[in-house]
Amino acid sequence: MFLYMSEPLDIQPDPEPVNSQVFRQLSEITNTYTNASASEVGLVLAATQKEDLGWLLNYCRDHGTIPFIYTTDTPPAPYLLVPATTRGREATAYLSYIVDFYDQLPKYTIFIHSNVDQWHNDLFGPRTSSVLPHLRLEAVDAQGYVNLRCEHNPGCPTSVNPWEPTQIDIEKDDIRAFFPQVYETLFNVGPEKVPQHIGNVCCGQFAVSRERILQRPRHDYERMLKWAAETELTDSFGVGWVFEKVWHVVFGMEDIYCPRYEQCRCDAYGWCGPLPSGETLQAVRAPRSKGKST
Repeated sequence: MFLYMSEPLDIQPDPEPVNSQVFRQLSEITNTYTNASASEVGLVLAATQKEDLGWLLNYCRDHGTIPFIYTTDTPPAPYLLVPATTRGREATAYLSYIVDFYDQLPKYTIFIHSNVDQWHNDLFGPRTSSVLPHLRLEAVDAQGYVNLRCEHNPGCPTSVNPWEPTQIDIEKDDIRAFFPQVYETLFNVGPEKVPQHIGNVCCGQFAVSRERILQRPRHDYERMLKWAAETELTDSFGVGWVFEKVWHVVFGMEDIYCPRYEQCRCDAYGWCGPLPSGETLQAVRAPRSKGKST
């Protein structure tokens, strides 16, 4: 019996997956960021290696923004930043970014979800890439924290009543039944500081100024990350849910923060009217620095 060897095959390495190419190109942009003056705007998000972030690559190239993308995969996806823990969905990616870059934050940080289409986006259509160019950074200067969404439902006027869990919450050991304890841990306060009611515009997309982030010491964010990684009161989904209820508190807003829809739209996006009533609103302005003429 004779065996005949075929001609040697010219084996080429498998091409780099499209998603991996995009991640690599995004990471190259991230690596150009060296200090607070490198770019005014950073975009922070969590992603899996299966997600298509081509939209983000195009946006960053077109608008000169720096992406900070944290992997939620185990093991970590190549080219992406690695969070302190993957529990909590995007919440721990956001907190990991603050801890990692605390000493070199860009002037503005915009925290967003990874999918290009988001139901959270209630103005300019569902595409985040259509919303971001309209955001007034002056509103971020003036307020410190600006939710990208203005519609009150869900979340306003009240989304959590820490001291009034339902009987079902108690029986099921739902995280709502432990909210006072969670609030005390996250914010390092006693029970007397836990509010009766918490309300805010949903959900987890917002812009924050560097100054507002720095109003809390780094160890505050490290404490929040530690709770997210170690709590046995809830699962990963519950951790993310908790932070969606308190991001506005983390960044210095009142426990119930529900700006009037029309004023939010005016402040955040410059859409000030005239309203059907004939009223034209005035968009918030950042205070002028001392020494500048008025």
